Amino acid sequence: MYAYIDETGNTGSNIFDLEQPIFITAALITKTNFDIIYKKEIKKISKIIGEDEIHANVIGADRVEEIAEPLLKLFKKCDARFFVSRIEKKYLATTKFVDTLFDSFENKAVPWHVYNMRPMRLLLVFKIASILTEDTAKKFWSSILERKKSKAYEIFLESLADLESNISELPDKRSRQLISEAIQWASENPESIYIHNNSKAARLGHLPNLAVFPSLLEGIEHRSKLWKRKVIEIVHDRQSQFESSLRDWHELYKNASPDVITWTMGEKYKLRRVEGSNFRISSAAESPGIQAVDTVLWLFKRTIDEKPLRRNSAKLINHVFTRAYQSDLSFSAVGGWLEDYYKELFAKPFTEEHQRKAEEISRLAEQRRQEQMFEYSKEKNEKPSNKRNKRIQGTFKPVAAFAKNPQKPRQL
Repeated sequence: MYAYIDETGNTGSNIFDLEQPIFITAALITKTNFDIIYKKEIKKISKIIGEDEIHANVIGADRVEEIAEPLLKLFKKCDARFFVSRIEKKYLATTKFVDTLFDSFENKAVPWHVYNMRPMRLLLVFKIASILTEDTAKKFWSSILERKKSKAYEIFLESLADLESNISELPDKRSRQLISEAIQWASENPESIYIHNNSKAARLGHLPNLAVFPSLLEGIEHRSKLWKRKVIEIVHDRQSQFESSLRDWHELYKNASPDVITWTMGEKYKLRRVEGSNFRISSAAESPGIQAVDTVLWLFKRTIDEKPLRRNSAKLINHVFTRAYQSDLSFSAVGGWLEDYYKELFAKPFTEEHQRKAEEISRLAEQRRQEQMFEYSKEKNEKPSNKRNKRIQGTFKPVAAFAKNPQKPRQL
């Protein structure tokens, strides 16, 4: 099988652009080589509107409406499937902040379960979002993209001080205590927090274009399993800033360990995806598949922006939704999942035995936290020249870890 990928909303490192708050990517997935088999048909469709290529953003709503029906017929003919994903850039910045400050492996003041149990981590994301100003978020974001190490830590500590000044706005005492202790630890032990990377490619890994890539490969992998077909080739629209990194990440995932990792609360992860596939960067002019998915992407964005669609355009995007997997990393989508989770949890009876176990877990977590803080301080004092614990550098947690279980309109 084959996949053809296009994206929109790329603002590079400036993820706070008010004009483009969302980054969206879409993939057309087919059993056969769309670029070769349907090249002539895409050319015929483009000729309907007097163009050599299909670029929905250029031709506009009226001419998209003209080609929507023949494009829909083509998608039905080739039995196409789709993957669509969006990342709200402010949500990305907040999750990166939480990932950096509250990783309990690095920040010894953070109880293990607060960061490693997904519902609690997500709740923390919303707590931080409520007191994280745009100026503070921008400071933090610049710190993780900063090339100079000393400058990166300087800016990061400034962002922590800014965040700390807003903690009093949180309504519950426990959250204020938890966040205050995390900030205090990071401020006193900044060397323990992984902020800086000498590699430009690693710094680019923070940006939406690469943050969405693991879930994109996961969606393609899932379709591969359903169809019981090997992924032969993935064709990505040309993005000069990220081409090298996209190739590297594809290589990393396709050759990763095949083992299934079971995490807290039964979450399962498998790093290897699209094994044996080829990854190709192409312009739209060279790839009919990218031209076809360009229209899907344009209609999807228009739908989430709540802009009107004409009859054939609406039929086309509705067809896509019934044959698509969707990943939505936004405050609204993740907040909806979180609300449903806690609503179901609180509807269940809470017994004295549950209370006893919760208190015991809490006691052990606090004991472990105190021991780890003590051991770190002891080692730091004994070896003042050792300013950083040894650990693997350049490792990034996929943003999908904050919102697994992507929204699935329909699975066919």
